[in-house]
Order: sequence, then C-alpha cells, then structure tokens
Amino acid sequence: MTDTDKIAQLENDLRLLFKEFSLFREEMILKVAVLEAENKVLKEELKKYEHPKNSNNSSVPPSQDRFRKTTSSREKSTKKIGGQKGHKGKKLSKVACPDKTIFHDIKQCTCCGELLSKEGKKSSRQLFDFPEIKMLVTEHITVSKTCKGCGEVNKSKFPKGLVQEAQYGDRVKSFCVYLQTYQMLPFERCVELLEDLTGQRISQGSLANFQKVAYAKLSDYEHKIAQLLLKSEINHADETGVNLNGKNTWIHVLSNQNMTFFGHHIKRGKEAIDSFAIIPKYKGTLIHDRFSSYFAYNCKHSLCNAHVLRELKYVEQAFEAKWSKKLTQLLTQAHQLKKKTGACTTQYYNKILEEYQQLIKPIIENYNTVYSKTDEERLAFGLEKHKELFLKFIKEKNIPFDNNLAERDLRMIKVKLKISGLFKSIAHAQYFARIRGYISTVKKNNENVLDCLVLAFQNNPFIPGMGE
Repeated sequence: MTDTDKIAQLENDLRLLFKEFSLFREEMILKVAVLEAENKVLKEELKKYEHPKNSNNSSVPPSQDRFRKTTSSREKSTKKIGGQKGHKGKKLSKVACPDKTIFHDIKQCTCCGELLSKEGKKSSRQLFDFPEIKMLVTEHITVSKTCKGCGEVNKSKFPKGLVQEAQYGDRVKSFCVYLQTYQMLPFERCVELLEDLTGQRISQGSLANFQKVAYAKLSDYEHKIAQLLLKSEINHADETGVNLNGKNTWIHVLSNQNMTFFGHHIKRGKEAIDSFAIIPKYKGTLIHDRFSSYFAYNCKHSLCNAHVLRELKYVEQAFEAKWSKKLTQLLTQAHQLKKKTGACTTQYYNKILEEYQQLIKPIIENYNTVYSKTDEERLAFGLEKHKELFLKFIKEKNIPFDNNLAERDLRMIKVKLKISGLFKSIAHAQYFARIRGYISTVKKNNENVLDCLVLAFQNNPFIPGMGE
C-alpha cells in the first residue's frame, strides 16, 4: 500500500469516526434535554412537598389540607379580643306584658307575727322559659244531614289537605324540614330530638316524605327565582363536589345578594349548567372563578380575585417570586381604595393595568416552549389572558372584588356533608338543593325561616324582590 493509499484510508477512518461522534453528540444532546425536562418536572413535584398547596394559598378546600393548621390572611389587629370600648351591649330585658303573673304576697310580719296591710311596695322579676312542648291534636268532625223538604243528603267537608284519618300538620312538616335542611340534623337524630321534645316518634319515612312534599311545592318558586336571576345585573356562580353513594357529584349555585339557586347534577361542566337553563339565557355579569365551562356562555364575565390572591401566595412560597407579592399588594390596595371611595377613575384603572402587565411580563417572555409550564408560568399566562376580567372591579362600580358570596352560599353544603357524610340518592340530593336554596333566599331577606317553610307547605312561598 502506497503512502497515498494510507492517507486515503486514514481520511476515510476519520470521516467514519466523525460521523459516529456526531451521532453520539446528537444522542447525548437529546438525552440531556430529556433529563433536564425530567429534572424540571421532579423539582416542581418536590415543591409540592416543600410548599404544599392548601386552602390558604390555592383553591384546595380546607377538608383536603394535609395539616389542619391554618393562618388567616387578615392583618393582625391591635385591638383586644371581645367587645370594644363604646360597643353597645345587649342583655335580656323585661317585657311590658308578661304571659303569666304570679303574685308572692306576705300577710304576717316575720318578726312578731302582726298582720300586715294589703298594700305594700312592689318589685318584680321576670323568668323567661319554654312552655312544655307537646303535640297538639285537633279532631275534625264532619256531619251529614238529610233535608226534610227534598230528601237531599247534605254533608260538611273536611279542611282541604286533610285526607288521612290521622296525619301531621304543616307546622310539624315545616319544623322537620327546618331541622334537616337548615340545622343539618341527620334522620336518626331528628327523630330523637322530636321524640324528646314532643313525646311523638316520627318515622324516618315520614321525614323523607316531608322533604319530597316540600320539594314539589317549591317547584313554581324555583321557576320564579330563575326568572328573577335572569333579570339581575350581577350573579355569582360556583360549584362544589358532593358524595352520592361513593361517587362525586356536584351542587351548583347561582346567586346574588337577594336570592339563591342550588341545583344538583352528576356533572360539573357545561352539561350541568345547560340543564339548569339559567346561565345559557343570562345577559348580565357573571362572577366566577375562571372555570372554563362558564366562558362558553355569551353573558358578561368578571373573575374572582380572592382565588388569584391565594394562587399568588402559593407562587410566592414555592418559587420565591417577588412579582407575586407585588401584584398581591397592587390588587389589595385597589380593593381598599374602591371600598373607601366607591368608584375609581379611568386614569387610576389605566395605571393599575400598566403596573399589572409589567409585573407578569418577564415571566411570560422568559417561558421556554420546550418545557411544560410551571404553576408560576400558568398563573402568569392566565393573568395576562384575563387581565380585563380580573381588573373589572376597578373599572365598574357595581362589580365586586371576589366571588365570596357564592362561596359562602356553598359553605353550608360542606357542613351538611361533614354531618351526614353523603346523599343516598339523586332524589334526596335534589330535594336538599332546592329547599336549601329557598332557605338561603329567606335568610338573605331577613325573614323567619320556619314561618316561610310553613308558607311553602301552604303553597304560598316567600318570593324576594329584585336582586343586584
């Protein structure tokens, strides 16, 4: 082999080695990229344990907090616990016309036995107590009489609704529904309480039937509430999971300051919202927490800033993100200013919008599309996408800062689940939702719950005035 051939052979070997090295290099680059991506995902997973999401820094419900210790988002007050100076206290006061009067007279002197005059200086004290509670049984008797003139048999009639030989009245039914749907007593405890109070044992079957009757009698009421909600300028929407025989189903709320609608459905999203047939027709402003299904409807939208503040708190803890703390301060200050003044100028809105965008801009610009978004990046992109909806409370006078009204309405649903654990059937979940919505509406209008339940059983339910 000549020198030329040897050089050619070496050049060929070098080319093969270079090609192999290039392939190896590309393979290593791909592996490094995969490892970097995995490392990023694992770091984010680790942060869940270093800075876990909880009810204070996210939308995680308190029931799912790993540790039940909570911290308030309120600023610490310098005031002492309890009633403050100048606070007008309340105590039990005597009434002008007591139901019963007992005169404690004294006729003889306790010292010498001398008879005392009938007149003397009087003082009184009043004792407030319950009378003995017992079932009042009213017997209704009808009579038939034959006319001597024509022979017609005339018969008096029982009151409308009295169809059994023995049955419970509307006040008993209302009180049972009150105990179960407002005070959240389970069936067995409700039976025990009623027996202890009245001596009458009402069966669990009767309790279930009372709820069924109340549900049916509130059907027209619910239709009227739906019509009133459609006319309301502002409504709040939310949903929460409820256990139905071990399966997760949902109770939805649509409400304003004057009225509440609850609906139960096995689904959370659009299918459920469509079935209630209120939001699809609504043209006012809907306050919600960014759940994607709500954006499918043509009403106006405004978003809950309370949710955002919790998410910003988590991002600050998990990613040591200074921008999230600054944005929290920005939103909080705007909220405080609106509470004081009632309205903000367009100039102020534009100023807040500019600062808002400047704070989230670096996160969005630095996002690497090769990797999936972190919680911090997802939040920043969401804030950018819906900036007008988050800041609408500054721009429009009647728009609230948060969706707390709907969340407060749903809170009692969770209390029900803590006490009873679950619903046994779809029917009973629907009974509870409609009746609870009626009770919530009654409370918002400062009406007596028990009296209004009696009205419902008498086919004359309370109907509120217009909402927001």
